Amino acid sequence: MNNILVVEDRADWQDILCTTLAQHGYSPLSAMSYAEAVAALDSSRFALAVIDPVLDMANRFNRDGLSVIQRIRDTQPHLPVIILTGSLTHDMEITLTQLYPGAPVLFKERWDSRQFSQLVDQLAGQQQPTLPAQPAQPAPLAGSLPEPPPASMALGRPRVLLVENRPDWQEIVVDVLNNAGYFWRAAGSAQAALNELDKEGFHLVILDLKLQQASLPLRSTEGWLLLDYLVERHPKTKVLILSGRATPTDVADLLTQYPVIGFIEKKNFSPQAILDAVKQASRAPGLRLQTLGQFQIWRDGQPIGIWERPQAETVVKLLLVRRARGERAVAADELITRLWPDADEESGRKKLLPLISNARRTLEPDIEPRDSNFIVRCATGYYFDIGETVSWDLLSFREHGRVGAQLVREERWAEAVAALEKGRELYHGDFLVEDRYADWAIDIRREVTTDYCQPLTNLADAYAAQGQYAAAIGACREALAKDPLLESIYRRLMRFHYCSGEKGQALKVYRDCLTLFEELFGESPTPATRQLQQAIANDEPIDCRSGGRE
Repeated sequence: MNNILVVEDRADWQDILCTTLAQHGYSPLSAMSYAEAVAALDSSRFALAVIDPVLDMANRFNRDGLSVIQRIRDTQPHLPVIILTGSLTHDMEITLTQLYPGAPVLFKERWDSRQFSQLVDQLAGQQQPTLPAQPAQPAPLAGSLPEPPPASMALGRPRVLLVENRPDWQEIVVDVLNNAGYFWRAAGSAQAALNELDKEGFHLVILDLKLQQASLPLRSTEGWLLLDYLVERHPKTKVLILSGRATPTDVADLLTQYPVIGFIEKKNFSPQAILDAVKQASRAPGLRLQTLGQFQIWRDGQPIGIWERPQAETVVKLLLVRRARGERAVAADELITRLWPDADEESGRKKLLPLISNARRTLEPDIEPRDSNFIVRCATGYYFDIGETVSWDLLSFREHGRVGAQLVREERWAEAVAALEKGRELYHGDFLVEDRYADWAIDIRREVTTDYCQPLTNLADAYAAQGQYAAAIGACREALAKDPLLESIYRRLMRFHYCSGEKGQALKVYRDCLTLFEELFGESPTPATRQLQQAIANDEPIDCRSGGRE
């Protein structure tokens, strides 16, 4: 037998190999693809096969040549093989070690026709020993695995794909994921993993590189090719390596050449390590929302500048307005009406969906829009999810006001001042001040203004209780600038000026209040204000603390 199979997709190397073999008395038969090679193996007998592992110059992930070797391994285990390659990647090296241990490897860049001819003479004339028995196929998924969560549970939860062919380790990891309430899927091979990736986007892939008979789509014995595929096709998906047999070289390659987020040895397995990796992979970026004053959003400390589509910014504002009023979702029809008043339902929905996607990408450029952590679809519409990575000046402002009011009631004046001043610092202006004339912002802006005046009133009382009348007067003036009709603030100003020895200024405050109320309402202030004016005019003692406990 002098037939030699040459499996090579490049015509120039086909010519070099076939010419060299023919000159030495062999009968070369060329194949440029996996299908051609299989057809040749089925129809002819060969003394030797020369194979390039990669049979597609345009696709560096092509491993059809390795699939040819697998075919030979399955059908003609005594047929010797020479590997001829332009480069030997780590995954190919590992796979060759499993498929055909000891197969000689020649590199095209160091081509030596004499060396090649000598190797062909040596191998083609010898009967090769039978290779070790084929490793047993991995057991199917263990029947004790719980039922995977339904697809409906994927929304709003960390999503994890486990690629592991050992049933015991599937059970161990799935138990951790189930107990944490995560959405998960388990795959026993690379091909099964690809099927799951086609159905769902995952935050994290937990991958054991030592898969047996995985296919991508070739028959590879390793998960390295799947790792390459994830890096190339799913760069936003994080990868955690779980291994029990990794060599120091494997670990070095993983940590230096692949963007994996961690490496766990099974002998040192810790459930917490899985939970930490999931948390890291699914962590939403930190958002800081400013709606008091000029609208602005910071993502991980960096401001989001000009929005690609201004209406996408409006969508976010509409969702935040709804949350600011203590409600949750905005119906899609309402969003359409606000954004395109003249659009019909069908055309409006065609416009809304890409706009929502644009808003999501603006907030989170590194994820698929459907995986948004912030703009979430629910049964009643869309809502902005205020999670642990979101800080919103309005919520913080309201919380400081609430805490300050409680401290005032408890007469813990210094602590009240500290809390209320923190809220005061957050108020950079009216709520969504640039949308002053938008009808959807008017009512909530009025509510927030009221929210602002009450903490200022409490702050004035807390300062006055400590005898800091100038600071108390400043807080009152600030409240009146927002709402000049707050009669209780005029009374506080009268008290604080009088208590600080400014009787004339206290009476002037009354005259200003009287003039304003007569002009606007045609009537004098309430009896409480007039009585305070009389007490000040007559130099009577008054209670200066806390605004007279109004």
